[in-house]
Amino acid sequence: MQSAGTHRHSSIEPTDWHDIEKGRFADRVAATLEKLARDQNTQKIVVVAPPRTLAELRHVFHADVKKRIIAEIDKDLTKHPVWEIEKHILA
Repeated sequence: MQSAGTHRHSSIEPTDWHDIEKGRFADRVAATLEKLARDQNTQKIVVVAPPRTLAELRHVFHADVKKRIIAEIDKDLTKHPVWEIEKHILA
């Protein structure tokens, strides 16, 4: 019998749905870039992503994509205007 004031803790960690979705996002980006590289013969790819996302992408990029990456920018530029993103890429 459990005494008042004590709590049992589950040994099972709760599912981190946000982390799972980040992995799915990386998989979708990798598949899209692979399709671009193959179907449209894209020769040069610049990858811009926050540091953790960039690390995740590196793990899932196909070799065909990896050999076409000419630059990586580890910044979150999602809320920046296009002209500012271009400035980061051209720097």
